Formats: sequence, C-alpha cells, structure tokens
Amino acid sequence: MRIARRPRKSPQMELTPMIDCVFQLLIFFMLSSSFQTPMIQLTLPRAATQDQEPPPEILVTVDEQGRFYLNRLEIAAEELEPRLRPLVSESKHRIVTFRGDRKMPYECFVRALDAARAAGAVHLDIAHQPAQ
Repeated sequence: MRIARRPRKSPQMELTPMIDCVFQLLIFFMLSSSFQTPMIQLTLPRAATQDQEPPPEILVTVDEQGRFYLNRLEIAAEELEPRLRPLVSESKHRIVTFRGDRKMPYECFVRALDAARAAGAVHLDIAHQPAQ
C-alpha cells in the first residue's frame, strides 16, 4: 500500500517587492539628478525683451580675446578699477554698463564686476542683443 503524499512545491522567490524597490530607486535617482546644475553649452547673450534706456554713462567692454575697453578706450585689466573710481563717483546714478563678447572668458566678466563694485558702482547693467 502506498501513502499518498502531497507534492512539494519548489522554492520560489517573489520578485514583486524587488521590482517595487528598483522602481523607487529609479524614481529617486531621476529626481535627484534633475536638481543638479546641468552642464549645458550656452551661446550668450540674447534676450527677447530689453528695456529702453538712455545711453550708458560708463561702459566697460570686453572682446573675444579678453581685452578691456573703458568707454571705447583700451585699458589693461589692472587699470580698470582705478579708472572706474572717478567716473563712478562723478556719475549721477553710479551705474556701470557691461558689454561682453559671447566668446569671452568668463573670468573677464567676474573681473569687471569686481572692479565696478570696488569703484563704488551700485548697479551693473549687462548689455545684450535682442533675439531674432
């Protein structure tokens, strides 16, 4: 006489909880990566709107090679702050307008900004071309 046994179930792993965890990790990493600053190649400056303002009193220009110009007169970068100081002190609004080539080194913009602040400027306007 044979005793009937129940057939044994082979051991199995449930995949549903693991898939849920993987999807939650995927969502977490997608969201957290969107908060980082993107490394995007930018072509500046262009803007769709611009204010109608009178011509600037004090104009600092930087060309593609990083040469500085103060009111169309080429000067060395080290001379920018001492030459800006009397112009800013005589200015009515103490505003410096910055025009920079889109391919200029970013360091030149920071240097011009620091020089304008050290010279006593209260505001720095950034000139741009209208979008086409």
